[in-house]
Amino acid sequence: MMDKNDKRFLFNVKLNWIGDTIGLLSSTSTSEELSVAAPAEFGGTEKLWTPEHFFLNAISSCFMTTFLALSKKMGFEILDFNCEAVGQIEIVEGRYKFTHIDLYPKVYIDNENLHEKAEKAMEKTHKYCIIANSVNVEVTYHSRVLIGTERTQ
Repeated sequence: MMDKNDKRFLFNVKLNWIGDTIGLLSSTSTSEELSVAAPAEFGGTEKLWTPEHFFLNAISSCFMTTFLALSKKMGFEILDFNCEAVGQIEIVEGRYKFTHIDLYPKVYIDNENLHEKAEKAMEKTHKYCIIANSVNVEVTYHSRVLIGTERTQ
């Protein structure tokens, strides 16, 4: 057991193969299970989430949760948030790998007075996103702060 002052954290997942190229992903920290398969490009299916989707999701959802934590700490609320992640895979030195990821986070605020704070939170999120800091691929951020909700844009 780790000391409460220790700055290390452990996370776990378990994957059980259920047939063909499909597995069932679970964790002791959630009751939800997710099906995962190889992508169609590599002989799998188009109907299930893939490791490539999860990789992009890890970066985009980490960006969101980091931004939300920072905005709370900085004392402002948002109306909405969404983020698209697009990853490029290529063969490099005989192996497939992600070579570039574009992240398109958009945060919606209710008035112009919060714009500077929201921009500052976006900048800090670029710096402190754990997953983006942990991967060996260039991540380009196309961050936007908008007034109003997405439904009104």
